[in-house]
Amino acid sequence: MIDWITRLEGKPVPVDPDPVFVIEDGGPDTFLDDMGATITGRQARPEEERQVLPVAFIPHRRTCPWADLPARRRIERETDAGGLALATWKEAGV
Repeated sequence: MIDWITRLEGKPVPVDPDPVFVIEDGGPDTFLDDMGATITGRQARPEEERQVLPVAFIPHRRTCPWADLPARRRIERETDAGGLALATWKEAGV
């Protein structure tokens, strides 16, 4: 499952649905708070979790098991509605 948060810049981003506590120590990871602001740091380990820490969401691309697969491409083909339709993996050459 995923949820969506809209970044402050207006771009929707898929995120994991469960929030996590974040330690803002200059860690390598980015998170999104519920208002769409980016937080940089690392996820708190269970023993480090405190109510005073920021709560944020992990962008889904970091946890998605299919993140390394090529994105599906849209191709022009005949459909009942006409116009663009999603390519199948075979049509996309994957």
